[in-house]
Amino acid sequence: MVYESVLQGDPPAGEPGRVPPWAEAFDHLAPGVGEVIHERTAELREACPVARSEAYGGFFVVTRAREIDAVAKADDTFSSAVEGLGATMVLPALNRVTAPLFESDRPAHTVWRRAMQPFFTPAAAAGLEPAVRRLAREVLDGLAPRGRADLVADFAAVVSSLVTVTLLGVPEVRRAEIAALTRQLFGAADAEQAGAAGGRLAEVLAGLVRERRGAPVRDVFGAVVNAAVDGVPATDDELLKHGFLMLAAGTLTASDTIANTAYVLASDASLRARVTADRSLLGAVVEESVRHESAVAATGRTVRHGTRLAGADLQAGDRLLLLWGSANRDRAVFEDGDRFRLDRPHPTRHLGWGAGAHHCLGKHLARLQVRVVLDELLDALGDFAVEPGFVPRRTFGVLRGLTALPVRWTVDDGLVASPAG
Repeated sequence: MVYESVLQGDPPAGEPGRVPPWAEAFDHLAPGVGEVIHERTAELREACPVARSEAYGGFFVVTRAREIDAVAKADDTFSSAVEGLGATMVLPALNRVTAPLFESDRPAHTVWRRAMQPFFTPAAAAGLEPAVRRLAREVLDGLAPRGRADLVADFAAVVSSLVTVTLLGVPEVRRAEIAALTRQLFGAADAEQAGAAGGRLAEVLAGLVRERRGAPVRDVFGAVVNAAVDGVPATDDELLKHGFLMLAAGTLTASDTIANTAYVLASDASLRARVTADRSLLGAVVEESVRHESAVAATGRTVRHGTRLAGADLQAGDRLLLLWGSANRDRAVFEDGDRFRLDRPHPTRHLGWGAGAHHCLGKHLARLQVRVVLDELLDALGDFAVEPGFVPRRTFGVLRGLTALPVRWTVDDGLVASPAG
């Protein structure tokens, strides 16, 4: 096997006395972990790149680029079907259902991916650019006269949810409604709110499944509904879970990437001015942002059979947590990985889009969407900058983003909005 040197050999997973005392209780879903995650993963990369945590019944935390890349590409050894390490589904009945594409392994995964691929090619992404620009402009037209806004709740989440429901094939007359429900689900303050929004979305997705079964394929959801593995189509519950994960993948990862990148521009006036003057730099800005603060923070794998990873003995059924954001700051690959650098050599040489069979199917659309949205943001809000005294609060767990991004800018009358609005 091409990855045998990584999966079977040295270096050891940890030396006595070097394993951080907190590693045994490491919990990627714990409140506040997002504020210290880069410091903690740097410590693990150095001392114990495959660390054992006893949280959630026990799992291994993988932090270095070499090991994460190897695991992601060795899906004959590591399955993408994992229980208990990700976000809990709003509908508990779906927790043990395997979603097409997201939680499937080859050869079934290949069937689902091929069915969806035509909707995510570079040409397909380019075809959506006018719609993405129009949606971004419509949202910004409402924000521009205000002089201040939260670019997470008021902009990134709104645009990304609208693009996602458009891609899924939600009828145009219902897109605003379903996009709002999606934001309510993912921004819910408690389980009751999430359950209410999730229940209504489940009804919408179930309706889409019924409408698309046996119908000509016109959208990505219809492609999955009408695909089959060895002649067997996905069940309604499998498609329902797939739909929820599509909403999450499209809305949350795009929103987080837009917000993460907008924060870099809003907090660095010289960089913002440089990019405003030369929009060809936006592609590099987006790519470095995806590396520097990877929106997909962690994904799980289940060990299929006994093996070794960087000296750690793994048994069938063991679970791994792959920390992609840690891999993208690994000094073995990025000497100054904690810095945001626009002039970074080999800018696409990172794992922000994943690796292996499950590398991001929507990366071409994501790149285009974030670039176009930021292009429109620079046109509409010009000198937008973070509010004085703003201290960013980062999310972490399955995804990495900002809880809020309050900014202000100069409006047409030449005045900058005051903190009081």
